[in-house]
Amino acid sequence: MKGMMRKLAMLAVVMPAFAAQAAEPSLADFPFWRANEGWWRSDNTYFDSHLDYNIRGYNSVVHIELDGRTYRETEYKSYPPGKMATGLSMGQATADEGVETVTVTVGSLVDASGTVRVTATIPAFPGSELTEFRPLGVDTGMRATRNPATGFDSYRMVVTLPAPDKRYVANFGLVSGTTGPGAAHAAPDAAVGDLRGFSLFRASRIAGNEVEQWRKAFRELNKVAVTVEPDGDGKPVVRRLDAPPGSK
Repeated sequence: MKGMMRKLAMLAVVMPAFAAQAAEPSLADFPFWRANEGWWRSDNTYFDSHLDYNIRGYNSVVHIELDGRTYRETEYKSYPPGKMATGLSMGQATADEGVETVTVTVGSLVDASGTVRVTATIPAFPGSELTEFRPLGVDTGMRATRNPATGFDSYRMVVTLPAPDKRYVANFGLVSGTTGPGAAHAAPDAAVGDLRGFSLFRASRIAGNEVEQWRKAFRELNKVAVTVEPDGDGKPVVRRLDAPPGSK
């Protein structure tokens, strides 16, 4: 009898733990994350702190995947010729050539409200480990990157999907300190919370079998001659599209 009572007592402790584990939500349980999942093509604009054009037009192809509690976003950005393309290509693109970059962002669901905390950005991006992405409603969310030294946000990105096939993103680069990424491109007299830059993304949903078609179209539109994508160790690899096969 005592043995039976001990077993029942153990079950009383263990079973709720199993039930809680089984009840843990996945990203697919949240309408906002389900709405984002899939492939998107995007027309983009990048402004400076005075809302003058830094880059009048560039493009993206974005893939968002949900795997249980894991979030994965792969972004292929095509930039036209200019200072940005030259810098991103580490000098491999000429003044008349654009560049395509590939960035992978991975995150994990951390609470019952649907918040995703970024665990890795590949290639590495300063402050990415302090980035959280949370739903604000069924079709709108915000991603914020905090400056650990000051507690203010260096970036705030608002994502909204007014229809199943439309996705709009506004990314605010904010002054969050006097040094580091939170001060890049800030005016000399800038205060915390001032704008450093502002990007707009206008995306439409595409099918998986259209991806290479759109990447090719965006490469041609932006005169892309160089790609920058992570290798197996997450380090950026620069490659000219006209390089012979097998060359580095």
